[in-house]
Amino acid sequence: MLPVVRAGCDLGLFNHIGDSAQPLSSAQLANKCGTSPLLLGRLLRYMASLDVVRETAPDAYSATTTTTRALATRDWQSAVFHKVVHSFDVISPCVAALPDFLKEHGCRDSQDPADCAFNRGHKTDQRCFSWFPSRPELFGHFNRFMRVQRDGMPTWLDVYPYLEAARAAQGPEQVLFVDVGGGIGHQSVALRRALPADVAGRIIVQDLPALAEQAALRREDGVEHLVHDFFSAQPVRGARMYYMRNIMHDWRDEDAVAILQRVREAMGRESVLLIDDMVLPNSGTHWHAAQLDIVMMVALAARERTRKEWEELIPRAGLRMKQIYRYTEALGDSIIECVRDEGELVEKEEEEEGM
Repeated sequence: MLPVVRAGCDLGLFNHIGDSAQPLSSAQLANKCGTSPLLLGRLLRYMASLDVVRETAPDAYSATTTTTRALATRDWQSAVFHKVVHSFDVISPCVAALPDFLKEHGCRDSQDPADCAFNRGHKTDQRCFSWFPSRPELFGHFNRFMRVQRDGMPTWLDVYPYLEAARAAQGPEQVLFVDVGGGIGHQSVALRRALPADVAGRIIVQDLPALAEQAALRREDGVEHLVHDFFSAQPVRGARMYYMRNIMHDWRDEDAVAILQRVREAMGRESVLLIDDMVLPNSGTHWHAAQLDIVMMVALAARERTRKEWEELIPRAGLRMKQIYRYTEALGDSIIECVRDEGELVEKEEEEEGM
């Protein structure tokens, strides 16, 4: 289905169907799209069988109330449209390359993000995140999809007691929230809008220069942006909350530990680290969550993690898992609340006092 829907997006098919109050024939739509009636009729017949468009009579097509309109290309907020482009243009070549990649590597799991199915599928020796910025159109689709992919679904703000943590902030100059690797900052914006006006504290989004430039186009009052590579030392120290959304699943364990350690080094006694990621059950995983794990494997040589794997990973970074707040059932989206290991924190403070 995905290649056919992607072709429909390129033709502007869903815009034309959505704009019409009456059903249109394949010939009428072909005239609007600049293609042949025979070709378009075959595409429409297939899409109608899957309810992507509605066939109201022989060779008469209209929009569905949701799917067709969601694929309209001019709606930059359409998660469906941006997901189609990202899935077909970026992920599909990786998935198609997986069987040959596994054969070449003796069916061993790749732990190298510069040597995974992504590299074979896109014929590049670059890692995915190095490859993306040089393709701004694809990067734009990816970031817009990330922004709106969970619209209408529960979020971490529905389950985590953020207001309690926010009210503990000490004055307007204290950093309340650091959104590490936060892209264009949609989670930080959501938090700022959710907080009462009388709650003080700075909110900072951190990411690489390319994303910081995109974020500058959509500035929000009360949200700051800072260029930062999360493999480098964390410059914001003692924040009340450090937050990472869908960061850990992009990285193998070795890199994930390094990223967590940089945050841990900046945390104080009252700091918490909120890892916003999927927590797979140890058995009985939903198909959608398992599918996303395969996407992580082919694109990044990374993975979604089970609760057991999180429990093993987090202590390696000198952190202690305090509580898990689950906010979607099928995917297992969760906030993993972490604090610094108290034994290590006391030891470090004693070392500093002795200097």
